[in-house]
Amino acid sequence: MLRLIALIWILPLPIQAIEFSMPVGLEKIAQYDSPLDTLLLPLDIWDGSKVPSKKFMGASTKVIFRSDVVTKPEAIAAVILPQLIEKGYKLTLQCADRYCGGFDFRFSLKVMSPPEMYVDLGNYIFIGFQKDDDKAAWLLISQSLKQTHMQLTTIQPTQNKDLKFSVLPVPKGPGELSNQLTETGHFILADLKFEAGAAKLEGDVFPSLLALVEYLRSRPTQSVVLVGHTDSQGSLETNIELSKERAISVQALLNTQFPDIEPGRINANGIGYLAPVASNQTTTGRELNRRVEVVLIPVK
Repeated sequence: MLRLIALIWILPLPIQAIEFSMPVGLEKIAQYDSPLDTLLLPLDIWDGSKVPSKKFMGASTKVIFRSDVVTKPEAIAAVILPQLIEKGYKLTLQCADRYCGGFDFRFSLKVMSPPEMYVDLGNYIFIGFQKDDDKAAWLLISQSLKQTHMQLTTIQPTQNKDLKFSVLPVPKGPGELSNQLTETGHFILADLKFEAGAAKLEGDVFPSLLALVEYLRSRPTQSVVLVGHTDSQGSLETNIELSKERAISVQALLNTQFPDIEPGRINANGIGYLAPVASNQTTTGRELNRRVEVVLIPVK
């Protein structure tokens, strides 16, 4: 195996915050990024009923590689495995096809579908890694259809990603709602105030909501979604739930005060701290990030 590995040329390839040297010929053909995802990292092989796993939540990246050069999966693994270990990842599991659990093990993984990723159930290698308590990665490498295929999946806390601040300015007043919704498709309901960790509105009369109602009355076929946001204090999972509760509290207020607007036209959801408009390092910034925006839904 060492002789074979010595013949594999390698090139640097960055993937999120992890940079690898990849064998020449193994080309990236697809990449999928998700700001909020779950990953079940296998800790052991198929035990006859399940694959013992550890659950991670955060921002994930799935990268698919392919090569027309038929290379043994273990040779590819031998190039990448030491690099992950060098970067502080610890090996949690390494196994091959039938020993892993064959069909049952492979289908416990979120593997991309053909034509992007092909897996020969009798010829694949799996390697799982973990770093600290909140980062994980796995590799699935297979020979199939006279090609070499590989999927690399990584997950890490969302706050470790470079979150880009929204370019949407905080509006000066509700009079801007109609124009800004028409031009950009969303608008910050800046006069809605929430305490840290709370979903209850402070008050029950808000000029921005009055402006929104007038907007909807003048456009009877238009629907919207209220999107809740939070500051970055607490876990992502908790903040996702809190942001949705904030949007629902605004939705409930609108449905109660303005029954002439069909309830189905006002939807609610939340995305936690994934779209800040200001720095969460300051009190003022955190207050700005605790907000609800209104987003237009395309008219069918």
